Amino acid sequence: MGRRENLILIMVSGFFIVVAARSNGERRLLDGCSSDGDCAAGLYCFSCPQGFSGSRCVRSTITDQFKLLNNSLPFNKYAFLTTHNAFAIDGEPSRTGVPRLTVTNQEDNISAAAKSRGLMLDTYDFKGDVWLCHSFGGKCYDYTAFEPAIDTLKEIEAFLSANPSEIVTLI
Repeated sequence: MGRRENLILIMVSGFFIVVAARSNGERRLLDGCSSDGDCAAGLYCFSCPQGFSGSRCVRSTITDQFKLLNNSLPFNKYAFLTTHNAFAIDGEPSRTGVPRLTVTNQEDNISAAAKSRGLMLDTYDFKGDVWLCHSFGGKCYDYTAFEPAIDTLKEIEAFLSANPSEIVTLI
């Protein structure tokens, strides 16, 4: 084998070594992926059709904003990340017995979403109770309802009991 062939063989081998390493838990933030195992520690493989095509490695943890900033200001002087429609969890079964025909916004449960410290909850008067719905026109329907608000509030209460120094803002 000549010099040129050896050089090509080395380059091709190096390429495959790099590709194999990056597909075994070494992919970095926003790198393409096919499973969680492709992504480095602290990342997971996520598909977001509205944000990017295919699947990419994204962060699986949040940052405590109070550790980054001066925490001496009054509470109403901070801006917070919130979890929009925190109750609208993909794959959750319908609680009304009617198939749900509305948009889901989340993949994580309320306890995981509470780590963002701000939850947006759309409340509606429905079936003689307060329900969380992802609806329209100010009315909740069987096909837009997710769950009674009390169930989510109990989950938030459990998070706060386990994390007594934390604050969760409900909007």
